Amino acid sequence: MLPYYEWPSLEKMSREVQSGARSARSQVELALSLAQRETLDSLVSPTFISLDAEGALAMADALDAKIKRGESCGDLCGIPFAVKDNIDYVGHVTTAGSPKAYSKKAIKTASVLQSLIERGAIPIGKTNMNEWAVGLTGENAHFGNVKNPHLTGCLSGGSSSGSARAVAMGIVPIALGSDTGGSIRMPAAWCGIVGLRPSSDSFSLDGVVPRSRSLDVVGPLVKNIQDCDYFLANSFCPKSEPYQVKGDLTPIQIAWDPRLLEGLDSAVRESFLQFIQNAERNPAVSLVEQSWPDFSEVTEYAFTVLQMEFLQDFRLMCGDEVLYADRLGAPVFNEMQQAALLDPQELSKALAKLSAFRSTMTQFVGEVDMLALPLTPCGPVEEAKLPDAAKPLRKLSLPMGASGLPILGLPLISVKEAQGLTGPSLSGVQLVGQAFQEHKLIYMVKTYLDAPS
Repeated sequence: MLPYYEWPSLEKMSREVQSGARSARSQVELALSLAQRETLDSLVSPTFISLDAEGALAMADALDAKIKRGESCGDLCGIPFAVKDNIDYVGHVTTAGSPKAYSKKAIKTASVLQSLIERGAIPIGKTNMNEWAVGLTGENAHFGNVKNPHLTGCLSGGSSSGSARAVAMGIVPIALGSDTGGSIRMPAAWCGIVGLRPSSDSFSLDGVVPRSRSLDVVGPLVKNIQDCDYFLANSFCPKSEPYQVKGDLTPIQIAWDPRLLEGLDSAVRESFLQFIQNAERNPAVSLVEQSWPDFSEVTEYAFTVLQMEFLQDFRLMCGDEVLYADRLGAPVFNEMQQAALLDPQELSKALAKLSAFRSTMTQFVGEVDMLALPLTPCGPVEEAKLPDAAKPLRKLSLPMGASGLPILGLPLISVKEAQGLTGPSLSGVQLVGQAFQEHKLIYMVKTYLDAPS
């Protein structure tokens, strides 16, 4: 499907709102009208769980009034955006995609969301997601599955499914998602856009319903790499170091591990190799082969952490999981049952293993400028092939996320341009930078590689 609307760049929109060339209200009205096409009662896709027309328009009017008074309203002034429904927004219900088990009106706005509001951005509604952020497909047993915007019969990817589709369809130019094992990166690639998983511990996650406190992070889904750069600015990730370009184009090194191509669908393998070859055609780019730790082992440890921390927090927020058997979708309840069987000491062992892995990957990326690896072993999954199609999805995204490094997830765009939108081209690539070097990572991808623009 073509997007409903092609938004200008974030920088242009903000500049025009602040100059009076367009109003914040007109932008919010447009976003709300487009979002109405994909609410829970839509036959197209249940992209939005709820909309806040009254609040968003009131916020827009207040910004327009400030501008008329000659006051500044922030670098995201008047830009409408969507919020994944595991992020608290004061006065609004948070369900974490699980309305029968968890439906609570927020008494405070999550700090990561409040920071965007203070920059002038306007939240218009909450987006659909995998229940409790369990899974990477875009399915939800209560609200319905979020459809892939490009491939008929396929899903959007998850768990930030609604956020990714909302941006891909041009409903909003920005959406917030969360990423534990790939939940920003995967739907971004599968929907043909850009998603950033910031470095771990970049900011407080107060007000974000936890999936795994050790692995969770919140980040943006945007149309292209330029918007990602503008969105990040100097405030979204306070610990992120500014990056100053010095003189002429400096050669960079990109490391990869060819062993990770084992187990990929053949077409995905070919697509990723094409991406590598295209990168190498740039004379300023050189490829370096490294041998990273065994990802299958890291996946096992990371999944143990994810499962056990989720069960702990569910019990704190809701109570004994057994009491919720008929209120939860099968993927969520099954995972908690598995976690309940684990020895409590396994969590500390797994966390220690992940700490060692994080140190190792920090060392590897420190030897070069960037790491590159496939995102998923296959393209967007077909809805009709669930649940089996979902099983191999975490094998590359979960361990890389556990490294704690900043990661851009995006489609294999060079293949997309050559062959059209296909499953392999949307299977995606992960581009990994050094800790708290998001600005440098975005600069390198924008400057040296073939990224969505």
